[in-house]
Amino acid sequence: MTPKKALSAFLVAGFALAVTACGSDSGDDDSASGDGMQKVTVNTLPIVALAPMFVAEDKGFFEEEGVENSYTDSDIYAQLALQSQGKLDVNIPGLGGAFYNAINQNLELKAVADRNQYTCSSDSILLVGTKAKEAGLETVADLKGKKVAILARGSSTEYWLSRALEDEGLTIDDLGGLTTLGYPDIANALKTGAVDAGFMTEPIAYGLMADGDAERMLATYEIVPDNQQGVISMSQDFIDKRPEVAAKWMAGWLKGVRYFQDPANRDEVVKIIADNTQVPVETVDALYGTDQWPYQNPNGEVDTERATADDGAWLVDNGVIEEMPDTDEWYDDSVVKAALEEVGTVDSERDCSTVQPLQVP
Repeated sequence: MTPKKALSAFLVAGFALAVTACGSDSGDDDSASGDGMQKVTVNTLPIVALAPMFVAEDKGFFEEEGVENSYTDSDIYAQLALQSQGKLDVNIPGLGGAFYNAINQNLELKAVADRNQYTCSSDSILLVGTKAKEAGLETVADLKGKKVAILARGSSTEYWLSRALEDEGLTIDDLGGLTTLGYPDIANALKTGAVDAGFMTEPIAYGLMADGDAERMLATYEIVPDNQQGVISMSQDFIDKRPEVAAKWMAGWLKGVRYFQDPANRDEVVKIIADNTQVPVETVDALYGTDQWPYQNPNGEVDTERATADDGAWLVDNGVIEEMPDTDEWYDDSVVKAALEEVGTVDSERDCSTVQPLQVP
């Protein structure tokens, strides 16, 4: 399969997200199957950043914990209301305006663990279109008067862009235009030159660079180092009514994280990710261990201080949320603590010297 065909397959498979939610009520009498496995409803996406979940499923770590997952791949933020109703147990939001607004609106859910921290690496990158690069767009300072694409106003991508521009004494008002598009449309806009630069996630970003349609400007972790980007959220109903199952699910996730991060498992992990994202093994292997290979805290710890000080402050200052909720309103560490009683803690200090910038042939 050629890189372009692989990229197209991924866009169709991974980002045709349903806005209308589907899922079963986790609080009904069907929470256990006939063989005693505990059913858990999980929303996920076929992207590299969710690799520990694929690994935990494929290696049987959830099964070892007596957990049987039922998966959907619906829009993360459309699912927050469903999760609040107890009809979705596990979700994967980013710490942005949509999540904090859900908390401020008293939706019954909590972040319970880390799923993506930008420590030495990130799963996203600011790309410049090849046409714009050839016309002289080299650095963030050169974005003045240029068209840039982000996912949405108030999203993490706008926060990252604002921080990058701020470092050069610029603001979004200095751009020639700000376009909001989904990742597949940003990819097409970079190809055609409709935008000069834009944020992109992996592995779509690698596909664009490998095909010669875009070049690297800055990896997101270089803009917001150690940013607490994504979390695992659980419904309050799941946490309160099935705490043992929630802890068992989390134990399975942490086993997946640790297996995913162990270099000894590289070949197997690459194949599992390729199978679950419909991306060629060669592409996934090229990302492995680079600064475009996502990182998760192996003990599930969320950096609440950085989440509040960085993203939260920006969201309030820019009117995306009225106020930053107190930490105990949006984060519950009881699930991780219970899981760690089973799987134990490991060293979570990351050696950044082992992480190399992604090289595209």
